[in-house]
Amino acid sequence: GYGVQVIAQLTGRDKGQISRVCSTLAQAGVLSRDKVTKKYQLGHRMFAIALRTREAHLATLAQSHLLELVAQSEESAHLTVLRGGGVLTIRTELSQHTLPALRTASGRAILATLTNDELEAWWEEHGVYRTPPAQYPKQVEGPEIRRLRRQPGSIRSVSGLKKVVRAVRKAGYAVSVGELNPDIVDAAAAVFDSTGQAVGAIAVGAVRERLDSRFELMGEAVVSQASKLSLALGYSS
Repeated sequence: GYGVQVIAQLTGRDKGQISRVCSTLAQAGVLSRDKVTKKYQLGHRMFAIALRTREAHLATLAQSHLLELVAQSEESAHLTVLRGGGVLTIRTELSQHTLPALRTASGRAILATLTNDELEAWWEEHGVYRTPPAQYPKQVEGPEIRRLRRQPGSIRSVSGLKKVVRAVRKAGYAVSVGELNPDIVDAAAAVFDSTGQAVGAIAVGAVRERLDSRFELMGEAVVSQASKLSLALGYSS
């Protein structure tokens, strides 16, 4: 962090002016101030802005890969990111509401990149549906989404989640068969950035009857496009 005097020297501005600006930015969460050293650092709001910017860049890069996947599968394709206990679609024309992560191939693909300790922590917070505290802002959700959140899917314990994760890691992609819609199968593969961190997943869904049991074809397709997008983001396995 930097103190007010150092910031004033670096910017060539008046110390009093810098003090007032930093105080205002700290109140807004853009900066944070250490109570002991009195030095300022970047705050939580700045990191939130950076995250949104990264996702916008990710969505732009993903467009061509999603279009190619749509052409290959003749089905809708989506770019998704993990949002707590759900997955959020950031490149599609469909609804932006989150879906239960455990029921989706996207959620499973991203969860498979976590360590066992991280999986256990995630399960503790999101594995079992809990009604949000009264002070939390209410999310507008239809009855179908509320039903999915309350009814257990095929993954009902942290050990069950770890078993699925092992299968995802072995195959390189995740599959969800009829978990959200009895007639739909979706497959997904994680997307990685230059640091090796999973930043999202590319997924595609298909009518279950049309696919029969050839899920590996969908898996290979999403792995191919997710790998290309990861490469564009600077990832090297």
